[in-house]
Amino acid sequence: MKSFLIKFGIITIIVSATTLGLKISFPTVKNYNSAMVDKLNLLKKNKSKQKILLIGGSSVGWGLSAELIEKATNIPTINLGHHIGFGLVDFQEFIISSLTPNDIIIFSPEWEFYTDPTYYDLATFDDLCQNNQYLEQTNKPLKTSIKSILLKKIYFYKPNDKKTPYRYDCINQNGDVISHCGLIAKVPEKYSVQLQHFDQNLFRKTFQYISKTKCILLFPPTQKSIYQENKKSFDELQALLSKSNLNYLDSISSNVYDEVDFYDKQYHLKCEIKMKRSEKVISYILNTIRSSK
Repeated sequence: MKSFLIKFGIITIIVSATTLGLKISFPTVKNYNSAMVDKLNLLKKNKSKQKILLIGGSSVGWGLSAELIEKATNIPTINLGHHIGFGLVDFQEFIISSLTPNDIIIFSPEWEFYTDPTYYDLATFDDLCQNNQYLEQTNKPLKTSIKSILLKKIYFYKPNDKKTPYRYDCINQNGDVISHCGLIAKVPEKYSVQLQHFDQNLFRKTFQYISKTKCILLFPPTQKSIYQENKKSFDELQALLSKSNLNYLDSISSNVYDEVDFYDKQYHLKCEIKMKRSEKVISYILNTIRSSK
């Protein structure tokens, strides 16, 4: 028994020393994903104020300017859009608890959420949690495991590499992703769209933002080639949504952009295009404010 305890003690010491050594050699650093925590903390700071919230994935983070909207409306505006892999459900309770009755929401889910409203990428979400200890803003338990790493590839970037927009210091004081402004754009990646399984009731039930306050829905920016390839599905979806009482700002076709308008990935608009896109949102918000008085 004594021999077993000694061996067990030695093994424990070796494992602890190895773990400590790995932590020292590979320290936890704030990366691109970590900026999401700053966005949520920005919301927490403005919890009791009237505000405008921009909610979605990277199509919002890269595709709308909260800074421009705030200047035009004189209402604090926060861009919560970041990485589609985080999903839009896990932070929902935290967001709703931070709303006031006068808040305005611009809700623009990517096409993935029309097919699967609860979509999220396990590996990406785990990376967020691992690099920020544990997020109090979410109800999802940590799923740090080998399985999550193997599920999907994650792009890790050097935190201070100014040649890539995918770094921790990627946002401005309103939460807009601005790290790509001034960088050379790349040919946007091709992607597919699946809209055959859209369930309007599930969509409403999943996204509680829609019924909690003044909520304006906005279709995500879509590449022209993707729109043309899936025009039949988009037309069917548009027809279905036109019969609902969801408050959409405009049509799917009004959110179609040339490939040259995108910075690199499917929803990432160039900075100058983002500003133009924000201007039409501003006009709608101002009309909403006037009509509510």
